[in-house]
Amino acid sequence: MNKPTDQMHEDSELIEKLGGPANVARRLGFDMPGGTQRVQNWKYRGIPPLIRVTRPDVFGPAPKQRRSRAA
Repeated sequence: MNKPTDQMHEDSELIEKLGGPANVARRLGFDMPGGTQRVQNWKYRGIPPLIRVTRPDVFGPAPKQRRSRAA
């Protein structure tokens, strides 16, 4: 079972810049009010990669992944 966390994920800032959880949920077409809670959870867990990649109209281009170099 996942431990509750009070630490915000870096995606929290993006969600707020987009107008907050309710606005993001509406833009994604989520049912309300459950959609707002779903997006609120992402502020702690991060935006699911599948959602981020399939909805660049909402989130913009996916962030570049850093490549690790073998030593």
